[in-house]
Formats: sequence, structure tokens, C-alpha cells
Amino acid sequence: MIRLHKQPSRLLLASCALPLALLQGCTPEHSEKDGHAEPDAPYAEHAGEEEHIELTEQQFRSAGIEVSEAQPGRVFEALTLPGTVAPNADAVLHVTPRVSGQVRTVLKHLGEPVLDGELLCVIDSVELGDAVAEHLRHQETVKAAEETLERGRELYAGRLEALVAVMDGGIAIQERIYEREKELQEKAVSTLRPLLEADKALQLARLEKNKQLTELAAERDTRLLEFELDLRVKRINLVAATNQLRTLGLGPAELEDLGEESPLLSGEYRVHASGSGVVVSRHASAGEFVEAGSKLFIVENLSSVWFVASAFEEQLRSVRSGQTAFVHLDAFPGSTLNGTVSFLDYHVDPTSRSVGVRITLDNEQLDSWPEDLPLRPGMFGRVQLETTSRQARVVLPEQALVHDDAGDYVFVQVEPFAFERRDVSVEHVAGDRVEITSGLEAGERVAVSGTFLLKSAERQGELGGGHSH
Repeated sequence: MIRLHKQPSRLLLASCALPLALLQGCTPEHSEKDGHAEPDAPYAEHAGEEEHIELTEQQFRSAGIEVSEAQPGRVFEALTLPGTVAPNADAVLHVTPRVSGQVRTVLKHLGEPVLDGELLCVIDSVELGDAVAEHLRHQETVKAAEETLERGRELYAGRLEALVAVMDGGIAIQERIYEREKELQEKAVSTLRPLLEADKALQLARLEKNKQLTELAAERDTRLLEFELDLRVKRINLVAATNQLRTLGLGPAELEDLGEESPLLSGEYRVHASGSGVVVSRHASAGEFVEAGSKLFIVENLSSVWFVASAFEEQLRSVRSGQTAFVHLDAFPGSTLNGTVSFLDYHVDPTSRSVGVRITLDNEQLDSWPEDLPLRPGMFGRVQLETTSRQARVVLPEQALVHDDAGDYVFVQVEPFAFERRDVSVEHVAGDRVEITSGLEAGERVAVSGTFLLKSAERQGELGGGHSH
């Protein structure tokens, strides 16, 4: 049971000793007789009273109350600037077709997530079909030229082989004639003239072989050179046709699979995402004719976003790249997003006379709103930039503060499971901490979480629904 415990002041105790007629209603007994109070109900507020909110151990544990010791600390002065969340411009993808055609199907719609390489839509394009057909034609002419060159090499190799065989046969005959005449000459059976004629015929046969081989090799080289030149031209045409398909967006895998059965030959143009993100804009509908370069989709990768703040000219001396920044968004009160200044605009806005200050933030889930990518472009907020530092007498986490119409206060632990309200004066500094300028001393223990229960218990006591002693 939560009890609001009040310690009566000395003035109140003295007044209770006066005659009952003068101080009716001063004591709990009188209240009970009149029937105006429940047992253990708190007293009405009196000057000089100190309220203690007492909890049971179970209430203390279940409320998740955490206590932290107030300590001195070094704090940074903060420059606060307004700003808005914007998409990371480096991660915005504009999806455009590289050919004109008619949209056949649309597979992704507004707000849907997209993975890198995922199919977005299909377009029927005559331009693509013609380009693919041209590529296949050049591919086949290259194959034919390669086969012609190879066949030419084989034919000339056969002709050379046959020529060598014929010429070597003639030379062998002439060699045998020469050897016979030489033998007859050595035996003095024949005259010298037949030997000389045989030698002449042998030399002429050898010369004829060299002549025939040289002429055939020259013919071969000339013809094969023509084949190679024709093949080179056809290969250049194929490379040009391949590059044309690459400019139309076809990748290596699609080029590898090109054939008569390929859907690309019929002009099926498949538009894929070049990165991951979320579809934030779509300008493609089934049956619509689109031109090359028209904007079909805008995909934003919101895993990181920019918070773009505005700094006036007189504030720029306190802003620099790499500066620690604490972003607070109106959509998520109580949440602090940590980042650094990543860029300062080089131009001053002529209307507002301000400079853009960019802070890059990771778009991770928040405890207060467990949705994917909670930081949405267009959200308004403010950023605190750390400037000069100084030593503070007492520093507390900002979540320890409780607010009402009267001002700021904290709950100070006076016993293991008892707290008292303490009004404080604060100075807001950079980050999620505050400087306590009065009302609290270093070393005192303060509730930094679960303060909602304590505030509810305090309010219950003020309305007369609690317990006191």
C-alpha cells in the first residue's frame, strides 16, 4: 500500500493542545467522528509539513524505480537550433527506364520495401527487341567468320601437305637418276654428260619445290589475312551491339543467356532496383507508354536520415563539423538521438539568412514507437549542439525531472522505500542531463525512473485518497 506520510510541524502540535472548541477538526479523532475522512486518509496540506511517499518493497520493485546519486559533473553549454528530418540524399534512387515502351506489369507500389536487384516493373519495348536482334545477328556473323577462318587454315594446311608430298616425290626420282648416273660414271660405263644433266634436273626439282611452297604460302597468308580482317570487323560490330545492350541496362548474366528463346528478343524489358529502400513515389501504371529516362519510381534508403537544422549568421561561430549533437523530435518527446554535425551548407539562404546544418542519424527502432524506420522525413524538432564546457555543482539525468504548473521538482529518497518531493531550479544543458542550480545537494539520491507512480501517489495524497501517519 502506498502511504503519503506527513510529519506535523511544531506549530501544528502546539495548536492541538489548545481547547477542543478552538481547534475543532485539528485531530484525526474529530475527523472520524464527523465521518469526513477514511481511516489512514492524509491530512490536508498545512504550512510547514514535509510529505513522505512510502511504498512497499513490492510496489518499489514493480514500478521499476531506479535511484541515482546526484553528483557534480562537467556539462556543455548548448546551442539549440530548429530543424526537420530529411531523407539521406546520397541514398535516394531515381528509377528510370533506358528504353521507351509500354508498361506490362507493376510489381512494387507506394510504401513497399525494396531489395537491391528486386524487380519493380516490366516494359514491352520494340527498341529493346531490335537491339537484341541486332546483337544476335552480329553474334552469328562472328561465329561464321571464325568458322571460315578456321576452315581456310585447314584447307591451306592440306594443300601445303599435298604439295610437299608431290614435290618430294619428284625430287626423290631425280635423286635416284642422279645416283645411277654417278655410279655409271664411276664405273666408266657412261659419259659425263648424262651425270651433269641428272644433277641439273635434281637441282631444278628442289628449286621448283621451294617456288611452289612459297607461292602457296603467300596465297594462304593473303587469304587468311582477309578472313581475319573480316572477323575483326564483325567482332567490333558485336562489341558495339553488346555495349548498346549494356547501355540499355542488361547485365552480364542476361547477356550470357541471350538466344532465340530469350524473352529479351521479344522486347521484354525488366526494371530492377539498383539499391534497397522504400518506394516513396511511383509514376508507372500498367498499359502506360513511357519514354526512356522518365521517372518511374523513387526509392529512398531510410536506414539513415539527415536532420537539417538552420543556424543564423550570428550563430555560425558556435557551429563546426564534427560537433556533438543531440536531436529531439516533437514526435518522440523524451527521446534523445545522438549524432554529429556532418556538413555545413556553403550558401546562406537569402530569405531566412540561415545556413543548413546537417546531422546524420541512424534510423533505428525507438522504445516509444517500435515501428521500422521511425524517423520519417518531414518530422520537426530541434538539435542541441555542444559548445563550451564548464563544471556544474549538481548534475542529474533529465528524466529525473518532474514538471507541473508550479515548476520543476524531483523525488529524493529519504528511506529505502520512501521519497519526498523537492522543488528544484534547473539549467538545461546539452545532452540528456540537466544542471540543478538550487534545491538539491550533491550526494542525495534521486529517483530517475518510475517517477510517474510517485507523482500519482503524491497527487492521490493531495486529493485525500492516500494514507498518512
